[in-house]
Amino acid sequence: MVEIWRLILLFVPLIAGAISIFFAYRLMKKFRAPFSGSFFYFTVFLYIFGTYSLAGAGILDHILTRMEIDQKIIHSARLFAIFLGIPFLALAEFMFLRTITEFLGKKPSNALTVPYFTILTAVFILYGVSTVRINRFNQGDYQSLLQIQRWVFSGYLLVIYLFSYLYILSSTRKGADQLTGTYLRNFGAWYLAYVILTVTTLILSDYLPFFLQIFFLIFLSWHLIPILFMNIYLSKSQNRESELPDDFESRLQAFVEEHDISKRECEVVREICRGLSNQEISETLFISVQTVKDHIHRIFVKTGVKNRVQLTNMIR
Repeated sequence: MVEIWRLILLFVPLIAGAISIFFAYRLMKKFRAPFSGSFFYFTVFLYIFGTYSLAGAGILDHILTRMEIDQKIIHSARLFAIFLGIPFLALAEFMFLRTITEFLGKKPSNALTVPYFTILTAVFILYGVSTVRINRFNQGDYQSLLQIQRWVFSGYLLVIYLFSYLYILSSTRKGADQLTGTYLRNFGAWYLAYVILTVTTLILSDYLPFFLQIFFLIFLSWHLIPILFMNIYLSKSQNRESELPDDFESRLQAFVEEHDISKRECEVVREICRGLSNQEISETLFISVQTVKDHIHRIFVKTGVKNRVQLTNMIR
């Protein structure tokens, strides 16, 4: 009976995580915003890490124990199963940072990507070597290694999400409209609460094993809440962009004269304000996507804006 309950408590978070991925995929297909795609891959990589490293390690432990394998071998197998899943966690958190960057209308720069993966690769190798050495020379001190893994995991999550939240707060103070700013701050707050709960339940699991199941459930299913808010935000944003104000044309003409915008650039601006993507503008104006990008670049240079949201707000 105890084993049945353990399996139920193991599969409930896996099912909840799969539901999160399903709704993130629907969101990506419905709105086709760049950041919704990055958020989808964030949930996928996190789910792979949770399934392979966390659930997989538990299942492996259970199977090998029933086979009456030596406990030292079982502990070593579990430690290395968790260790080998770390690259998926690193990819997931990178996609989270990418989601925020794209949400702000920016492209992820090499200034973020290269240092991130360079540092993570170095830490991954160092951690792997340390795990092997401690496991070999400390007669398989499983509890010590597990404690180290938990602290490394907790510290990594805290650093990533705290940095993300501070980045959101600083970014929404300059250039973001009210709807975007409010949503981003809520988005960041939910994920800050997520990492605090995750780390808390993980630490408490040292004293009460039941908290390990709560940790696993939060770790995989929490994303349903931000997905709900993201759906509400994108729906509001889409409706707002599809409805131009009555005096839009007069505002557009004043904007064109003030910033020396050409006739073709004016047409591009109009379609941007309607919420069309580069591909849709290309099809509407019968020009190539690259030409659309060139026009947008020149418009941004002339007006001094950094993204479409700022451009639309200038006219509205």
